[in-house]
Order: sequence, then C-alpha cells, then structure tokens
Amino acid sequence: MSVSKELNTADQGHLMVEAISNGTVIDHIAPGQAINILRMFKFLSKNNELTVGFNVRSGALGKKDLIKIANVVFSPSETGQLSILAPNATVNEIKDYKVVDKYKLRLPRETVGDFKCPNSNCITHIEHGATPRFLIRTDKDGKVMMRCHYCEREFSRETILEYNGLEAKSSKD
Repeated sequence: MSVSKELNTADQGHLMVEAISNGTVIDHIAPGQAINILRMFKFLSKNNELTVGFNVRSGALGKKDLIKIANVVFSPSETGQLSILAPNATVNEIKDYKVVDKYKLRLPRETVGDFKCPNSNCITHIEHGATPRFLIRTDKDGKVMMRCHYCEREFSRETILEYNGLEAKSSKD
C-alpha cells in the first residue's frame, strides 16, 4: 500500500500498518506485555525491523498489544517463553506476505533457563551449573503458577516476571 493510500485510509478513521514480507506477527497480547516481549527477546538491541502497537482497540479484548517483527520466526523453545508473557496471544508466521502458519500459544509444561528463581536460598543462585527450571501449571482460578524444580517453591507468574525485571500486568488489565 502506498503512503498516500495509508494517509487516505487514516483520514477515514483507520490507520493501516505496512505488511511485512517475512517474519512474525504476535497478536492479541494482553495490554502492557508487548514491552516485556521486546525486553525478553532483546529485539530493541538487535536492530530488528519492528512495528509495535500498545493498547490498540480490539473487538474481542477491548484493548491489546501487537508486534510485527520482520525476518524472525520463533523456535518451539522461544514460543514457550512467549506463552508465559502472553498466554492468550496468536502467532502468525509470514512468508512472501502470506500467513503460512497461525497458532494460539499454549503454556509449556516446564521452562528451563528462561527465568531466575525468586527464592534467594535456591541452589540455582549458588551452584554454577544449576540451570533454573520451573514446572508450569494453571490453578483452578486460571492463574499461572510456576514451581522451581530445585527448591520446590511455587510462585505466581507475576512474581516470576517481576523478579526477572519484567512487568507482570495481569491479562485482565
């Protein structure tokens, strides 16, 4: 779409964002979590071509964040990390301007080496070779809980994110 057509469309109350030829679109991210995804994957320091929307209007969610990132496709491990930050997000893989794969994120059963344990007495803070590992579950109220494999302490997703320098806004915010 040309710039002039984008401006004309904007005059009608809609703003179109340029399509990416290859890469990934992460949609339906809870408001406030896009910045955490950018931080976790260090996209801002990698000189990636990004389009980010914060608190964008959404018919289904009211508000949402979204990220378009050119020339990046997430590995299964990265998809697991992403699902902890945005468990209800949709990922669209783009190739030659077309969606070649679209899927909803699902929480993994565990995560290894992605987050530090908030328990200061955990062996992962002392033992050099102990890689943090968390088993992940959802409680009866739908809250994501993460249990450290080593110290066996259980923490809410929010506590893990806050401890790891990521904001932990609830998906209901």
